[in-house]
Amino acid sequence: MKNIAKIAIIKPLHNLFDYEIPEDIGILEPGSRVSVEFGKRIIIGVVVHITKQDGPSSYKLKKILEIIDKKPLIEKETIDLFIWISNYYHAPLGQVFGIGTPSLFRKGKKLPKVEKNIIEINKAKLSKNIVLTKEQNDAIKIIEKSLDFYECFLLDGITGSGKTEVYKSIQNKIYEKGYQTLIIVPEKNLIPELLRYFKIKNVRVIEYHSSLTPKKKFTNWNLIQNHKVDIIIGTRSSIFLQIPKLGLIIIDEEHDTSFKNNSEARYNARDVAVFRAKNKNIPIILGSATPSSETILNVSKNKYTHIKMRNRINNQSLPALNVINMSNRKKSIIISEEVISAIKYRIKNKEQTLIFLNRRGYSPVITCRDCSWVPKCSACNLNMTFHKNKNLLMCHHCGLLKKFNNICKACNSNDIAFIGEGTEKIEEIIKEEFSESNIIRIDSDSTKKKGQTEEIFNDIKDNKYDILIGTQMLSKGHNFPNVTLVVVMNIDQSLFSPRLKAIEQLAQQLIQVSGRSGRGNKKGEVILQTSFPENEDLNCLIKEGYEKWMQNLLLLRNNLGLPPYRNWGIIQARSSKYLNAEKFLENIKIMISKHGGVETFGPMPSVMHKRVNLYNLNLIVQAKSKAQLNYVIKDCIPHIKDIPYSNNIRWTIDIDPVDYD
Repeated sequence: MKNIAKIAIIKPLHNLFDYEIPEDIGILEPGSRVSVEFGKRIIIGVVVHITKQDGPSSYKLKKILEIIDKKPLIEKETIDLFIWISNYYHAPLGQVFGIGTPSLFRKGKKLPKVEKNIIEINKAKLSKNIVLTKEQNDAIKIIEKSLDFYECFLLDGITGSGKTEVYKSIQNKIYEKGYQTLIIVPEKNLIPELLRYFKIKNVRVIEYHSSLTPKKKFTNWNLIQNHKVDIIIGTRSSIFLQIPKLGLIIIDEEHDTSFKNNSEARYNARDVAVFRAKNKNIPIILGSATPSSETILNVSKNKYTHIKMRNRINNQSLPALNVINMSNRKKSIIISEEVISAIKYRIKNKEQTLIFLNRRGYSPVITCRDCSWVPKCSACNLNMTFHKNKNLLMCHHCGLLKKFNNICKACNSNDIAFIGEGTEKIEEIIKEEFSESNIIRIDSDSTKKKGQTEEIFNDIKDNKYDILIGTQMLSKGHNFPNVTLVVVMNIDQSLFSPRLKAIEQLAQQLIQVSGRSGRGNKKGEVILQTSFPENEDLNCLIKEGYEKWMQNLLLLRNNLGLPPYRNWGIIQARSSKYLNAEKFLENIKIMISKHGGVETFGPMPSVMHKRVNLYNLNLIVQAKSKAQLNYVIKDCIPHIKDIPYSNNIRWTIDIDPVDYD
């Protein structure tokens, strides 16, 4: 009788691999790393199960070469979580282990030594000066009734209503019971402020995200799973953390699409968090000023408890909103006279203005006036964006860069037109108009250095800038007390986008960025520039508010049989040859059509049909039942390898897609 280890290899392979456990190698348990020969290479794997083999085998198994961990680093509860994620999202288990653990773990490195004073302890006590509002107190009373068992709460609070203080009060009660809290945010630039906010009463707070060095991430990972911390604040990969005394999960800005992983195992951290809380029988709080359609539907089904907070703290009023019609202006006018005048007024009163434009670069489209040439990415066949500060053309999908010297590549003309505007172009216009003011542009192009974003945000709070120009980085969760004017520009493209979630994301961005205005003691204002002021969606959002707008959206989605009322999965094929990808998906469609209770749509080109020299095609699989959807997809996966030329196709499965490219 032989002992056999079923091992997850950290590669995109849907199988576990059997290896014989040598008698002289020592005790081996699930959750330990081992060294094995895989093909002709020596690699690291993780033991998932151990079984026994009775009788002779038809093939000879390779033996495990070395046990790296005498004591398992991953416990059964976490292994079970990884297995559930693998099954639900149809992702290779080894791939889930890969994204759910630090890189040094995957490389077989030994755990770092748990150093003294590695976690900063703040001895400040909980401030007694904070007077909670009635809505905050009511929310706390509702949630604290469920601290010992599972319940999912939607904390639906407008911007500035004090949701973070509710989180803090509930976390404090969890801490007093001796349990840990996991707080997950959509972007790492939101973490520093929360770290400062939660450092109270000797509470040990730690961060976990992709910007940590490999050593720091491995160290923090080790501290967390050995119960050396009380609060973990991280981004979506934090949902994989092994937290022995987990007592509360908080998902802040739960609507944000950044919680969805769009590469490898396409998990949604928010949805995994709800599963994990339910499985562990602990409370979870989903916080947002603009709850997602999926969450609102769950509220309507009484799956989640809905807590509303409709007033700002200190009785602050919501900012006034003015819509500027740009359709009757000259095309050369990018920033209206009304906006210029409003900014001047803020500068005069030593207040700050935030200009929001969700497009980086200088111009999204450039063209030759003589021959109509437009630069396109050779790998994606999409228009390239001009970045003036470096004289570069960039593809914002694959990152391809090309030098550009204002000369047409087709006819050598220098008569180049710049169409549309990005943050760089807006910055140039604003600097010309307000040459004496302090202006800063904040987007992913201008905040690449480590610590740069946090430094900029601190400078904003210290009033070192008069005008802030930025993308969605500025729309989420930040509190800039002296910002009294928000200008929203160029939303028109999103009003008519074919993407499933485009209009929902636009509504959320508008509400979120508007909420940056008037959070201090001064009245706020929002100015929205658009060429479609009569748009039905826009008018409903402005006049009736997000809640009513969402009700209308859900009614429309239900009538059209779209998510969240239908369960979707997308099988995407990518190939250098369009016909190969199409035929591949046609074969899968035939497999799926043998099952009842599901519909298929496609194959069809994705919205971005070519990227990095590969054609992208989608097959949409839809079902009323999530169980039926997952069953038919799971059933076809083992047969995909039998499809001709499947080895030349890159394919992925996306369950509950946020959107599709």
